[in-house]
Amino acid sequence: MKNVDGRLILSGAFAVLAAAMLACGGPLALGGPTPTYEPIPVSTEAIGSLKDKFDSLGAASGEVTVSITESELTSFIDEQLAAPPDTAFSDPQVYLRDGKIRLYGTVTTENFTANALIIMNASIVDNRMQVAIESADFGPAPVPQDLLNSLTTTINDKLLSLFSGLPTGVGIKSIAVADGSLTLTAVVK
Repeated sequence: MKNVDGRLILSGAFAVLAAAMLACGGPLALGGPTPTYEPIPVSTEAIGSLKDKFDSLGAASGEVTVSITESELTSFIDEQLAAPPDTAFSDPQVYLRDGKIRLYGTVTTENFTANALIIMNASIVDNRMQVAIESADFGPAPVPQDLLNSLTTTINDKLLSLFSGLPTGVGIKSIAVADGSLTLTAVVK
């Protein structure tokens, strides 16, 4: 056997990787980023608190400020991801720091399981919050564009479902993300 520019070694490494995948009988665990912050507990109380905040907008008028905590948003996203249809994303941890929404979790496909970090920016489009993915890190695996598109859609759908119950005439005026909270200023007509 001749080593030509490392190709023989590389093909041997792929053979070992393929054999390991077959031996495991399931998706390959790829590792990936993990939160550097304290874990955020998921609770039904946090979900209730968040829903109460949005329900109170129905009785308000004028300019109203609502602050959403990391616990409330993590719990809400966890509840949304648990509802059908199944998604590839689970075990969310949402951190609201330095103007960014950092969503850690586990992505599972038929081929791999990886820890993921999705960094998002929140903006206002037509008086509603919209989230755009700035970057996604799945560890050593490149993020396939179709998976990234699917996650973008899923995240926007799940986050924006929070706003679906807002009364007619409520519009988002501003959004700030810092120090563990997402603060929305809404105008209630």
